[in-house]
Amino acid sequence: MWLDNLNRLKKSSGMTIEQLSIASGVPKGTLNKLFAGQTKDPQLSTVSALVHCMGYTLDDLSDTTVSGKTHLTPQQSALLSSFDQLNDEGQGKAVEYVEDLVATGRYKKSCEPGLGQKEA
Repeated sequence: MWLDNLNRLKKSSGMTIEQLSIASGVPKGTLNKLFAGQTKDPQLSTVSALVHCMGYTLDDLSDTTVSGKTHLTPQQSALLSSFDQLNDEGQGKAVEYVEDLVATGRYKKSCEPGLGQKEA
């Protein structure tokens, strides 16, 4: 069950309800109800913000991935948090923009040693 997995992720993160509330922007009362199982059908944006602030993804709520933590850098976590706040059209535009940045080659990571992260 996803709620059991969510509780495991919370325990693994070592974060308190108050810390989760501050980091995710989800009110403490909402989190208390969610973790107590009183909220049967939480909004996806709520659960997404919650798992991302703990360093996980929504996929980590499934039984097959709960044991493997996804390590996100603070920059990746911030990007996911902002992305999750966009509507469908905004998310589509964000994906297009990132794909354009990669396609130019200027911002693409280099696999060769000695070269910088940005190509000139």
